[in-house]
Formats: sequence, structure tokens, C-alpha cells
Amino acid sequence: MEIHKKQTLSESFSVYFEKRMARILLLGIISGFPWVLIGSSLSLWLKEDGLSRSTIGWAGLIFAVYAFNYLWAPIIDRIRIPWLTNKIGHRRGWIVTMQIIILISLICWSLVDPTANLALVITIGLIIAIASATQDITVDALRIEQIGKDEGKAMQAGAAMAVVGWWT
Repeated sequence: MEIHKKQTLSESFSVYFEKRMARILLLGIISGFPWVLIGSSLSLWLKEDGLSRSTIGWAGLIFAVYAFNYLWAPIIDRIRIPWLTNKIGHRRGWIVTMQIIILISLICWSLVDPTANLALVITIGLIIAIASATQDITVDALRIEQIGKDEGKAMQAGAAMAVVGWWT
């Protein structure tokens, strides 16, 4: 039977102040940002432009992408981004690529009038959601790789920091 030494409060929380936890928090923030844009901003934008609630509801189907990102996770694990993988690593290469796709899509999105071209607005929103869901896959994988299998408390803290970042 293993006996655990009782820790002080500061010892218990010290894992949250590690440098890698700050990185995980930031990765959580960049993962959650597109969700907020699609969820809150898109709904508000469509409402302000006078679109019906049912139309706005259909646009909400974009979120379904997040429920199915596990389907393409194995593919993301196998495909290397040619130049970026060699420079910054497999996971970071995917994160940077998805950030670029999200940025370009957001710029395009800002130039479209939803009342004149709702299909394009929803298509761009779908591209953002797919890129964001793909980014979530790689951010989670990077987080797991940064924490050793034998670091149970750090793994728990990392998961907590990622969720806090995501909802920030």
C-alpha cells in the first residue's frame, strides 16, 4: 500500500504556476476563441441583420463539427505539414496552419453581407469551425505530449487549465 505525504496548500497549487501550464492556458484560449466568434458573434450578427430565428438556428448547426472532430483526429496524427513540421514540429505546425485558415476566413467573413449571401456566411463559418475543431485536436494532443504519463497531478492541472482557457 502506497502512503502519500500530506501536502500544504501552496504545494498542491504549485503545479498551476508552472510555465507549461501557462502555455496550456494560452492554447486553451486560442482554441476557444473561434467557438465564441461562431456562437455569440454570428448569432448576434445575423439577428442585427434582420434574419429570422429559424435561419439563425440553422446556422447553429455549424457547431456539429465539434462533435465529430474525433473522426479526423487519426488523419491529423498522420499527415505532416511539409515545411512547418520540420521547423516547429507536427502539432505546432497544425496549430499554426489552422490559425492561418481561421484568420483568413475571419477576414473574408467580415467582408460578406449575410442578408445578401447567407450561404457564403455559413460556408465560411463552417470552414472556421472545421479549422477550429482540427486545432482543438492538435492542442489537446500537444498538451498530453507536454505532460509525462507519470505526472498525474500535472495531467489533471493541464486539463483544467485547457478548459479554463477555452471558456475564457
